[in-house]
Amino acid sequence: MWDYVIIAVFTLLLIWVVKFVNWVWIEPKKMEKFFRKQGLKGNSYRLLFGDANEISDMYKEAYSKTLGLYDDVVPRVIPFISKTVEKYGQIAFAWIGPRPQLIITEGDLMKAVLNKYRDYQRSYDASNKIIRLVFGGLAHYEGDKWSKSRMKLNPAFHVDKLKQMVPKIQACSDDILNQLKNKILKDGSNIVNIVHYLEDYSGLVVTRTLFGAPFTPQMRKNFHILNDLTIMANAPSSPFNIPGLWYLPTEKKRKALAMEKEVRDSLLFLINERLKIRKLDGKRGQDLLDLFLDELYDIDTTTNNRVKARIIDEAIANCKMFCFGGFDTTSNLLVFTLITLAIHQNWQTLAREEVLKVLGNNDDITNDTLNQLKIVSMILYEVLRIYPPAFEISRVVEENTELGGYHIPKGILLQLPVALLHRNTEIWGEDALEFKPERFSEGILKASNGHAAFIPFGWGPRICIGQNYALMEGKIFVAQLLRTFKFELAPTYKHAPYAAFTVQPQYGAPLVFHKL
Repeated sequence: MWDYVIIAVFTLLLIWVVKFVNWVWIEPKKMEKFFRKQGLKGNSYRLLFGDANEISDMYKEAYSKTLGLYDDVVPRVIPFISKTVEKYGQIAFAWIGPRPQLIITEGDLMKAVLNKYRDYQRSYDASNKIIRLVFGGLAHYEGDKWSKSRMKLNPAFHVDKLKQMVPKIQACSDDILNQLKNKILKDGSNIVNIVHYLEDYSGLVVTRTLFGAPFTPQMRKNFHILNDLTIMANAPSSPFNIPGLWYLPTEKKRKALAMEKEVRDSLLFLINERLKIRKLDGKRGQDLLDLFLDELYDIDTTTNNRVKARIIDEAIANCKMFCFGGFDTTSNLLVFTLITLAIHQNWQTLAREEVLKVLGNNDDITNDTLNQLKIVSMILYEVLRIYPPAFEISRVVEENTELGGYHIPKGILLQLPVALLHRNTEIWGEDALEFKPERFSEGILKASNGHAAFIPFGWGPRICIGQNYALMEGKIFVAQLLRTFKFELAPTYKHAPYAAFTVQPQYGAPLVFHKL
């Protein structure tokens, strides 16, 4: 009997060894040969870790230094991608452990990938599992489930709906500006790290306008927890995650699950409070949270507990996604806008003159007056070009396909460096690295010389649902700030953008504010 057991164990061990060798060496080398046969270039595969060690070393070196105010930030934010493209061309392969990836910087191919959302899907399943604790719901859905969910949520971001939000967003802006005013000393100025105020502003706007809820200390904490989770999941110093590690009770996993549970419990309380209110008043469809819960208003929840649990679980996932997206994207757009205007004082002056001319002494901002702020819009677009929220977008090939004449097997990870497309001198001109908002004076298409090459919010069917919401939120705050303060960089400011999940200032953004 023991002979059979030993044979069975040995057979299983042999099968596991064969599969491991195939995964860690044979398949990567076959894929490398397949790519090179098509004329593609990239680093030779290195056992188990691929390019992971080089990526880690390059990030450590990049983050150990600061930049000059006018230096290109790409080599610091995506150093490995930048170097690979420079060395091997616009389409190159690289290795995240044994997994191959293709880096694609040709604009037409990038758009083709982003347009075909069924063929090239989001890469969250291929990423660190911690990221799934943040990005569920709409961000994780694919195919028909995604399209149905997107259609359901679109009304929350229609133009008419956004117009109604202007007064609420302005009130949020005024709350934050009043806090800044209280920081000003008797001489009319002071140094303030603006990052924390901008984070509170974006969190305040999301909570009040999308969820119709008060911005409590717990809600503020939720936003920061979600941001911390994305940083844990995307540490550039450890780009390769050992398969199966997530299923072990590591300290990092326990910490991440405990953080997510705190957010989940808070959002569940918010949802249950909304359900109580809607049961009493009978209203529906008032904000984004109502759209998440809409199905619950049509079923008998006493006899459909499983359905109720599913809807609530999806609502929590969507709440987390919109909390992080609305919080992180807008706050970082604004922080780099203020940093840039502190560097380029001439554009700060031009924007202020426009704001004072359009708004004058009127206390209330309207959608019509926002549309007249052309210079402010140009500045925001140029900041998004230079500092897109995500410097690169990733997708996974769902089936064997052909792209740009190349055959790409199922499962390959595609990296689309948005920041490099935004700096392509053939599209944007020889001054592509310079801050020149005037390039947008005649619109986005004219600025990019007829190319659809401006994609800070993505492209195609899965373009960010909240892009107009974020731009409106940004424009309102910038307008209100410009007619309240002048500002410049503090002596302690260090120019050091770095990649978390989105691009952020590594050492904060201390600015000197002068009250007007």
